[in-house]
Amino acid sequence: MSEFFSRHLPLILSVLYKVLIAGGLLAGAWAVSKLLVKSLEKGLIRLPHFDETFLPVLKLMVRYAVYGVASLVILSQFGVNTASIVAFFSVAGLAIGLALRDLLSNVASGLAILILRPFRSGDGIEADGVSGTIAEIGLFTTRLQTWSGVYVCVPNNIFWKAPIMNFSRNKKRRFEIEVPLTYFDSLDDAMKTIAALLKEEKRLLPDPAPVVLVKKLNFSSVVLEVRGWVKTSEFWDVYWELIEKLRQSVDSGTLKAPVLRKEIHIRQE
Repeated sequence: MSEFFSRHLPLILSVLYKVLIAGGLLAGAWAVSKLLVKSLEKGLIRLPHFDETFLPVLKLMVRYAVYGVASLVILSQFGVNTASIVAFFSVAGLAIGLALRDLLSNVASGLAILILRPFRSGDGIEADGVSGTIAEIGLFTTRLQTWSGVYVCVPNNIFWKAPIMNFSRNKKRRFEIEVPLTYFDSLDDAMKTIAALLKEEKRLLPDPAPVVLVKKLNFSSVVLEVRGWVKTSEFWDVYWELIEKLRQSVDSGTLKAPVLRKEIHIRQE
């Protein structure tokens, strides 16, 4: 045994030395990646126009880059030709890319979303039948929380292919409320009543001013439409309260809701 160690001692010491260097490089890579991620997070948040949507992806890319460089250095310490490894991974990456083109399309779509920014974290959106608040945008998927509090994970290429409605991007929104009336009601009185309700609502924006107009004529009713602009953050509060006030006007008799009628004429011969 002593003869074996004495014969192979230089090789054993060389391998142990390289293992220690590899461990040190991995520990250094972990510390450097952690430091870079923290510095990146603190530095970017201070920028006035920085969008926090980028943070998760940027931190992930920094970690991958640091560990990738450390891995190449470790392999070179063990005498591995890193150039051939890079070439191998390039060819393998091409083959994997062809096999996983749907997955890579999600990555490409995720990068396009981060660059073009059709929505950001915290925005309320609707796309391809999915609606809710954006929780996080990743390279492969986007995570949402629906209006009812359900967690949904959506592939990024779904958003890239479908039209996206962003309810939070603009600072103001217009609401439309239909009010049906009977043909026996006074159109002028109904419009004055609704205009008075709108005048009482102080959250309505003066420009553009709220309007009441005749939208359409049905078989048994005249349909008015109430339009007004409000701040996006107050949209639903104003919308529901106006509907409640319009309903109270119907109950008080100020407005009359149309009721379908059927007239029967009996003719005697």
